[in-house]
Amino acid sequence: MESLLKKISDFGLDAASYSGQDALAFWAHVRTHIATTPEDQAHCFIISAEHLSKQRQFQESIHDLNAALSLLSLPEDAELILEIKDSLSDRFFITGDYANALNHYVESTTIAVEHSFIDPYVKAIIGMGNLCNAYGDHTRALRYYQKIDSIDHAINSRSLRLKYKLFKLACFLLMNRPEKALPLLKECEQLCILVSDKVLTGQVYLYNAILLRRKGQTLQALRDLANIQYTYGNLHSTWLSNMLRLELAYCLTELGRDHLSNWLLEQTEKRISNGYAPILNLNLCNSLAKIYEQQGKYQQALTYQKKAYDLESALVTAIPIGELGAAQLRRLSRFELQLKLILSEQENRELKETTESQKNTVAQLQIDAFTDPLTTLHNRRWLDIKLKDLLLHETPFSLMVIDIDHFKSINDELTHLVGDKAIIQVSEQLAESFSFAGASCVRFGGEEFLVLLENIDIADAQRHAEQYRHQINQLNWQNILGERGLTVSIGVTKHKGGENTQRTFYRADKALYRAKANGRNQVCIEFE
Repeated sequence: MESLLKKISDFGLDAASYSGQDALAFWAHVRTHIATTPEDQAHCFIISAEHLSKQRQFQESIHDLNAALSLLSLPEDAELILEIKDSLSDRFFITGDYANALNHYVESTTIAVEHSFIDPYVKAIIGMGNLCNAYGDHTRALRYYQKIDSIDHAINSRSLRLKYKLFKLACFLLMNRPEKALPLLKECEQLCILVSDKVLTGQVYLYNAILLRRKGQTLQALRDLANIQYTYGNLHSTWLSNMLRLELAYCLTELGRDHLSNWLLEQTEKRISNGYAPILNLNLCNSLAKIYEQQGKYQQALTYQKKAYDLESALVTAIPIGELGAAQLRRLSRFELQLKLILSEQENRELKETTESQKNTVAQLQIDAFTDPLTTLHNRRWLDIKLKDLLLHETPFSLMVIDIDHFKSINDELTHLVGDKAIIQVSEQLAESFSFAGASCVRFGGEEFLVLLENIDIADAQRHAEQYRHQINQLNWQNILGERGLTVSIGVTKHKGGENTQRTFYRADKALYRAKANGRNQVCIEFE
């Protein structure tokens, strides 16, 4: 994609300045006159498909995605093919073509396992579970979501990890299993602190409100919904915006405020008439029927019950549930063994590559190649080599993950230039605090830092982390931030012999989640 953007720039064009129909024309021109490789042309089709989808021209979007797919081949384009198949299955799901959606989910799992891509595999499994949920078989849906549990720590995207947990949570709610939903909700609340996504955060608040209302804590449920500090019009999720309206209507009805509830229901009814996806329509009709029944409006409730029945009958006919049965689950069980092998092979490859290239790596080590330019700390490239060395020599080490609290607000309110100065100050203090033998400081990305502590147990690592957190908290930030202060949250864990680094990072991340969730400006440790 970068090479295509450079070609566009060389022609004196700016891709970001086009939108709507103009964007479609622009990318058609680029595909015809500027793109020089099949991959470039495929990217043009993919971007056009996204613009078409935003305009709700789903069939046209599907056409362009298929055109992109026809230009690519395995194995060299495996990652891009998986990305396109994910988009295609999403479009088919929206338009109600569930058989085609399932075909792409199945093909994606095969390609992802064959070419060692964990995240696309997880997305496809989620899609299969969602089909079962849409059919109404929540027990089977849960079995699909639980297929992800064993590789949870290997998911690269925090957003994807949160999505899969939210789908499991929704399944427990549909099955009326609050004892399973509550602990999972806590996990989601911790994880969404580190994921800047309004829609996912909104889902967490929605599910919490549903649980509170079911426990009879309706006023608290309303307060939870009020924590969603943006309007429905700003939500890029038709499903979430409508489900929030309906949950508010449930709460208001239970509090006897039917006039407000009915106003929300009228707004939602108008939206139904606009013709949303079948599954969303079914959710809306079922909810409207229940709320009207609670209000004693039985004729309206019956009308929506009939609509829901017709929609559900159509879904049951359209969703190929037979292909999501025991045979498919057994196929995925066989993949689970292969996935474990993939994770093991990745670790072995790290050790093998380190052994084979150790001398060359040391010889090629250059300061500019392994140093973060803003902070002069080590960068991720250096970290990869260092971790391989530690694994090769079986060196015990503890790991700290450090994240600046509320850093986005510093950038938003005081500009990115001030944010960079804050990062430099934090990194200088980090280098000073961990200048002793065996300590290595890394800028992992953005406002996140890592510290490797060789031959240091977790108790000493926690002590060092606490000292550093206190120093940052006590620094005079006035010259950089004015009246604002600055704090950091820290997660600490210890690498266990024989495990891969992904699992170590996963535990450190969990500790950081807790530090953030518990109020920030603190250190948390994770043993398991």
